[in-house]
Amino acid sequence: MAVTQVESRTARRAARKKPPRRGVGRRIAAGAAGIVLAAAAVYAQQNFSMSFEQRTSYLTYKGRIGETVETKRFTVKALSVTAAHAVDTTDYSNKVSKVATSNLFLLIDVSATSAREPFKLSKLSPPVLLTADGRRYQPTDKVNDALTLFNKYIQPGFWSSGLLVFEVPEDAVPGADLVFIPPVSPLVSDNYAPEAQIDLGLSGAAAGRLISQAEDHHSLVSESR
Repeated sequence: MAVTQVESRTARRAARKKPPRRGVGRRIAAGAAGIVLAAAAVYAQQNFSMSFEQRTSYLTYKGRIGETVETKRFTVKALSVTAAHAVDTTDYSNKVSKVATSNLFLLIDVSATSAREPFKLSKLSPPVLLTADGRRYQPTDKVNDALTLFNKYIQPGFWSSGLLVFEVPEDAVPGADLVFIPPVSPLVSDNYAPEAQIDLGLSGAAAGRLISQAEDHHSLVSESR
């Protein structure tokens, strides 16, 4: 009788120590969670290890001044290019003043429409002037955005027009292109975001004429629309 009781107690202790078996559902859930975590790690490695420039690379559509350049997100055309030594700006009270430069202001008249959703141009990823030797100039901060295309909503079914104003040295003019870039998020990767690269027709002779005929003062207030 004593032997039977000892064996019974030993069997109960062994049963208590034996780990419970996992159900099939728990094993499947654990496996799915592992897959999700692995996928998240791969995504993070691919995206957050890349530079901002890599994560915001663009699919480039090309055209020439006067032509319509159509992308999956927007359609744009550059209508004309003007050069000036001074332009208008306004302050918070809409007081008009003149700003000058020792370089050149290039004023590009642009029209654009959206394919699906309205958007505004962004200072974080603005259109740029791309020179023949690869330099990139952002729109000047000397001009109030209210007088430029930055103040317009670009909407589906409607063409919005306005100026983009760049301050550049004369040697940036020959062969320059306008690269029109829609707003992008630094947190979202889109390797197929579109941009439009527009040849402004500034060959050597055309660039020379534009520079030599630059206006002393170009009014932006009378042209803002």
